[in-house]
Amino acid sequence: MNLNVYRDQFVPVRKGRIFLNHAGVSPLSDRAAQAMKDAIDNFQGMTPKEWMTNETSLSRCRRALSQMLNAPEADLALTRNTTDGVNWVANGLAWNPGDRVVSINGEYPTNYYPWLRLQNKGVELHLIEPVQHRVSLEQIEQALTPETRVFAVSWVQFVSGFRLDLEAVGALCAEKSVLFVVDVIQGMGALPLDLKKSRVSFASGGAQKWMIGPQGAGFFYCPKENLDQLEPVHVGADSVVNPVPYLNYDFTLRPDARRFEYSTLPVVPLIGMGAAAELLLEAGMENVSKRIKLLTDILVNELGKKGWTCHSPREDNEWSGIVSLTHPAITIDEACSRLATVGAFAREREGMLRLAPHFYQTEDEMRTVVDCLL
Repeated sequence: MNLNVYRDQFVPVRKGRIFLNHAGVSPLSDRAAQAMKDAIDNFQGMTPKEWMTNETSLSRCRRALSQMLNAPEADLALTRNTTDGVNWVANGLAWNPGDRVVSINGEYPTNYYPWLRLQNKGVELHLIEPVQHRVSLEQIEQALTPETRVFAVSWVQFVSGFRLDLEAVGALCAEKSVLFVVDVIQGMGALPLDLKKSRVSFASGGAQKWMIGPQGAGFFYCPKENLDQLEPVHVGADSVVNPVPYLNYDFTLRPDARRFEYSTLPVVPLIGMGAAAELLLEAGMENVSKRIKLLTDILVNELGKKGWTCHSPREDNEWSGIVSLTHPAITIDEACSRLATVGAFAREREGMLRLAPHFYQTEDEMRTVVDCLL
């Protein structure tokens, strides 16, 4: 991987700046931005050729997502965001009073409110309490009681950066006949991901974080074998097998995940997401992951020598691109002010300084961050 090729994709955000909030909303690459500009131009011209060019770009988006996730295109629906998919599962399953959903305490609201709302159907939400920001396989196994229908979790926790071992948990859920529902947004684009190998039941994600894509674009994964477990929450012309002619009403749902694409899609952001995914695939997800590990190791190791405590698990099967830290003598506000003096931007999360670098950044930039925080 030629790093400079990819650094050149992010020139505007690199001008005197070190962006450390890829776990929030990331900057766009030139490739993603240009893809969306081209799509807008095509919509302005609106010739048949320009229309078909956008349709081709949308097909490329599906193909790139399929490659990133190791999931058949037929198992993927294009969406606006991660939350759409979580809600489709929470509201599409047939629930009975006494059913149980298990999750982790400290989840992002996307993975909390849709499940909490099921209390009005008599569904219990049980939260596993992390120990030192980790949740062990043993804790999960104990929580998956016979009443448990769903284990709903983020692949990577947005505060601590703890990464769940998807393959181990997927095997456990399959053994116990529990649906494994995963929000992958804090890992996809930073780490290799294989949904089929991980035996994930349903998954959703968005483009605006580690995929380095636009807001307003995401996906929902629903493998064919689980399709009939979900009643579509929304239906429209595009949910059915034969949408045209429109007045030939035939409510036969599509036989794949695209039944959830019930109406007009956010085409321009989705084309941007496709271009962002293609860039990461071109760089190679293993290469991207190794770079992020290198950069975060510099932050953790060097800041640790100067009194900063890292609260993010860093074992081989637990680390992510998120590094959350505290210092006994430096407040988070002061730390952010120091970062600003060198053009660095990070976020506070739950009383910790959250740093989230990406693969196109350099070791020297990380050392500049370290120096200003000492």
